[in-house]
Amino acid sequence: MTLRINVLRGQGQIGGSIIEVKTETTRIILDAGANMDEKRSNIAVPKIQGLFEGRPAYDAVFVSHYHSDHMGLAEHVLDGIPIYMGKAAYMVKRALLEYKGQAIGFTPKFIKDGVPVTIGDITVTPVLCDHSAYESFMFLVSACGKTILYSADFRSTGRPDYDAFLDALPSVDTLICEGTNLDWDENRHEPAEQDLEALAAETLMRHHGPALIYLSAQNIDRIITAYNAACRAGRRFIMDELSAVAAEAAGLDIDGYVLRASHSLADLGDIVATGLTANRRRSAKVKAQRHLSDSFPAISPRKAFASPDFLLCLTPQSLVNFRKVARRMSFKDGVFFFGRRETYKLKPAASAFIALMKSLGAEVPMLHTSGHSDVASIDRLIRSVEPSSIIPVHTERPDWFARYEDECQVIYDCSDFEV
Repeated sequence: MTLRINVLRGQGQIGGSIIEVKTETTRIILDAGANMDEKRSNIAVPKIQGLFEGRPAYDAVFVSHYHSDHMGLAEHVLDGIPIYMGKAAYMVKRALLEYKGQAIGFTPKFIKDGVPVTIGDITVTPVLCDHSAYESFMFLVSACGKTILYSADFRSTGRPDYDAFLDALPSVDTLICEGTNLDWDENRHEPAEQDLEALAAETLMRHHGPALIYLSAQNIDRIITAYNAACRAGRRFIMDELSAVAAEAAGLDIDGYVLRASHSLADLGDIVATGLTANRRRSAKVKAQRHLSDSFPAISPRKAFASPDFLLCLTPQSLVNFRKVARRMSFKDGVFFFGRRETYKLKPAASAFIALMKSLGAEVPMLHTSGHSDVASIDRLIRSVEPSSIIPVHTERPDWFARYEDECQVIYDCSDFEV
């Protein structure tokens, strides 16, 4: 019996991950990702027989986390093939899609950190890791006396202790390793979420005007960072509706206020989640009210903004529409934290809002750290698990791994590789 790996997609590119692991009797898939440049409405489903078309030929699909480049194709997996992913991750993604009037498209079986799942003669053990998606997993795959670690996406700058995480990992025969940030300088190190929290709190205490943070509702850790910073600075914490939906789905008990953007701001200008047409505004309200419990009380905008001692979370769904409100407020000595990648500043809506904030007197500091590992942390993972072979994925710099060729085999084109 042999254990084999076939990277169906994901080598030489970032995202679009689809990895086959098989024995003579069992075939599983690790991640079913869409390509990075594909939106849900225009995804090109690859013609993979037995997975997306034809008769089912795989025994299971394991999804590491809810970012589209890892689970964007899950809803297209053939009926009869079970999909496994974390429960909290699924709840967050489903809630965000339902708020926008969309269905997630599949119902998975749930996995837990450290609890093995046996499919035929392959055992998959989820290993909770830190990433910018809530409840992300690496997968430890064992069969035929061999062990594979699939890193999926990970970082060392979140709240969990990275040293303790590495100490708990076993040595493996093969490491399937992401390398999103391998084009960085070797000495570049991103700040930790705790560093962002301290920076934000200090900034908030220096300013007395209104404060905003622009973030992705999927990035639960950044919401926690914002909440903690607001508490440390003695400010009220206000979320737009979408970030509140995500936080509640993740099971966070945040003691604060929520701005129900699609109706509480109606007297100051319509705010409706992007992707919902005008005639679906009522359904958006109903969906939000169904998702949000009394733990997230709504307050009127006049009450919310009566004094400037608040920090408001804005997402892409509320940024454009809040601009109407912002023009009627004073942002003298205010702050607009940009909590997403620098490249998002180039998008028209973000660029226009930044210009508006500056014109109204607000400071615009960055408050972001990558969801992916820096170069040193990838090296530490490799040194920790001591693989006999490495398969680079999720990177445009697979050549970086050539430095390990004297110590192990590096597989740059993985097609039916025997572990």
